[in-house]
Amino acid sequence: GYTKFVQRMLNHPNIEVHVNTDYFDVKSQLEGKCAHTYYSGPIDNYFADLGYDKLEYRSINFERQVIKDIGTNTLHFPASVVNYPGAQHNFTRVVEYKHFLKQKSDHSVLFYERSTHEGDPYYPVPNERNQDLYKKYQEMADKEAEVTFVGRLANYKYFN
Repeated sequence: GYTKFVQRMLNHPNIEVHVNTDYFDVKSQLEGKCAHTYYSGPIDNYFADLGYDKLEYRSINFERQVIKDIGTNTLHFPASVVNYPGAQHNFTRVVEYKHFLKQKSDHSVLFYERSTHEGDPYYPVPNERNQDLYKKYQEMADKEAEVTFVGRLANYKYFN
């Protein structure tokens, strides 16, 4: 669906694609070249040079498990994604990829997702301290006329 659409959109003479590039390593080179920036990283990183406290983020560790010889038409879980919100489990979600694209295999691959405070930021930690601190960042973001802050990291909000 979207792959060809995005490929065509990015295949434009006015668009340069850079992968594995930290925005802050090239930010100064972009000044005067971009009329508008859409920033989707952590909002506290954008304003890091101001010295404010950092917001807290939750990360995820992924553990892969292969279930062998369960049968071509057999699934391990009743749905592709099963959530475990309670404290009785040390993981928050399991994804079984065999559900997607009607795959045919005698085996199934599962990924268990475990919440952690270490690693790449995935989700905001919505406590009072972070919400108050985010309001300060939001005030600064509102003054950035040529920047739109998009996504859950830049808006410090979980979008379902």
